[in-house]
Amino acid sequence: MGVGFVLSASVFGILTMLAVSPKNSSNLPTLFRSPPAEFRPLQIIHGFDNLGSDTETIRKRLQELRALGIGGLVVNVSFRDYLRSEKQWRLFLDGLKIAEELGFVLWLYDEEGYPSGAAGGLVLERNPDFEAIGLVRLVSDDGKVRYEVRRMFEGTHCTENVYKKRRYINILNPEAVRTFIALTHDEYAKRISNISKRIRAVFTDEPSLMTTYIRPPEGALPAIPWVEDLPNEFRRRKGYDLMPHLESLFQDVGDYQRIRCDFYDVIAQLVAERYFGQIQDWCRRHGIASSGHLLAEEKLLWHAMYYGDLFACLRRMDIPGIDMLTSDPRTIVVGPFFIVPKLASSAAHLEGRTETMSETSDFMQRMGIMGQKRRAWLPEMKATAAIQFLLGINTITSYYSHPFGDQRERADYEHYCTYVGRLGVMLKGAQHICDVALLYPIAGVWANFYPTVLSMYQPHPSKRLNEIDEQFVNLCRLLLQNQIDYDIVDERAIWEAKVEQGRFKIAGETYRALIVPSTDAIRLLTLKKIAELKRQGVLVVAVGEIPKFAASRNEDSGQVEKLAKQIFGNDAWFPASDSRLIQKLRSAGCGVLIEPQNQDLWVARFRRGNLILCFVVNTSSETVSVTVLLPNGRGASIWLPDSGEIQPAQVEREGAVLKVKISVPAFDSLFIVQGT
Repeated sequence: MGVGFVLSASVFGILTMLAVSPKNSSNLPTLFRSPPAEFRPLQIIHGFDNLGSDTETIRKRLQELRALGIGGLVVNVSFRDYLRSEKQWRLFLDGLKIAEELGFVLWLYDEEGYPSGAAGGLVLERNPDFEAIGLVRLVSDDGKVRYEVRRMFEGTHCTENVYKKRRYINILNPEAVRTFIALTHDEYAKRISNISKRIRAVFTDEPSLMTTYIRPPEGALPAIPWVEDLPNEFRRRKGYDLMPHLESLFQDVGDYQRIRCDFYDVIAQLVAERYFGQIQDWCRRHGIASSGHLLAEEKLLWHAMYYGDLFACLRRMDIPGIDMLTSDPRTIVVGPFFIVPKLASSAAHLEGRTETMSETSDFMQRMGIMGQKRRAWLPEMKATAAIQFLLGINTITSYYSHPFGDQRERADYEHYCTYVGRLGVMLKGAQHICDVALLYPIAGVWANFYPTVLSMYQPHPSKRLNEIDEQFVNLCRLLLQNQIDYDIVDERAIWEAKVEQGRFKIAGETYRALIVPSTDAIRLLTLKKIAELKRQGVLVVAVGEIPKFAASRNEDSGQVEKLAKQIFGNDAWFPASDSRLIQKLRSAGCGVLIEPQNQDLWVARFRRGNLILCFVVNTSSETVSVTVLLPNGRGASIWLPDSGEIQPAQVEREGAVLKVKISVPAFDSLFIVQGT
């Protein structure tokens, strides 16, 4: 009972700590004009030795960063002789103390470079058997198939990341992860007194499975994730023996759709429990939030390859995070990058959390991936922040190098930090409001996925898998282009939903419509709950192909196909995501109306205390002028993050509708604030 009380108290402390937001709306204008540190970006500096070799120099450099308006730091002990040098530990602790004195919010970074889990190589030094492995398929000259466990290294993220070629742990191995935590997290806890009062969060960076090739080496073989106890865990969780069905994981033979769904569901559970879960548990015992980000978040295919299920992992972060490697706003909204913030914020909402994080940089610009090598310009940086905040991010950990640039770049960065701070004041801790839930169709990907020796950047041979992936991203973009905000919800969230008065609730969110995107597979339990939602008055629609396979060998595909046809008959099915779908959602009262329609203007709504915030971002290179139609009965004002100004709104009242006229400059944003 004593242990249970301690854990409960720790969890309560974490949840209290995560509720970073202005305490009341009366002081919001003051905070908006001059945002405090907790709402401003954190700079990722890694070791304090990157700033200097003595405390006097470190203090001077940190004072310069503070003067630029940076609110916090993401730090670690020096990469030099990582975790081994007492000299570097002393310098780290001295730097930490100086940073605290200067008022920085402090996060810990948990690795020497990335991906996290290696403890700078110390984990595998302690036990080489902890190395990442995969099960490969071999075919002999006489056509006989056999399977073999092999270490995974060449051509994977181990060798193709931009930090260092380094052998990596198997994140499915709980003892390997425990060793990583003992070498890293426990060491920080031993050395940082009162760690729960001094460190706000721990940042883990791109841990992943290593059975996917980025640059396939000669002689590469298709591989699936593996760990020694996987057969036993699979039988325990799914109730049947995996081993006779291995060929179905590599080839379209046997009952492959349902077996693959079971397999990758188990993989996802193990990754979430054994890596992210162990870190979250450690953080909660120490009164710290767990955060960081995953690898390759932009495509459903990559979710299956690297984690099984992205949501299963994000749910085990107290502050779910992402990385945004481009600061070109048009690339974000036209490409798949926009979906990444929405995935993380949706996962947070499903767990009743409000804080999320983005590691933001101009990496693609600086590497010349998008043309000439350069740092991002201030308008690009602001737009990148605004788009992410609209999509649910509210904490920025920055890899921008502008603080270390010339005078103009430092001045730009000071402006950027204040701009982000104003977004944070408004949105960190605010309650997201949207009308639509969009099902995460990962089971459809599982059913069609098998490993190959292709690069992750090449299309998968399964045409159907690629269709599911592409159609999902396009649907997500279409909704935003029509000012219909949404959360992406996994099947577990549907199971847990509560229905009231024609709407359904998941944690703190309430939805009036559910969209099932094109997918082949779904759990029967999920379909039964969807049928209940429809009977209770929730608008339920499907787009593209409807499910026809059960997402488990323990369920009947025939029942799934029959029930799906019943649910999505008549006017509940749309062949594609187009204007007909938008009209259907509009008729149910979903989204925000603007006149004239403009797909470059994205809108999201939030509640902060007694205020309703309508956040509007112009994602285009031209000024956009529209009228926004909002519920009447409340006054409205315009809050401008770029200048900190608060202005009366230009309004017309027409019955139950308040028409607010706005003009949003290129790549800029504003808040329409209703209430007092």
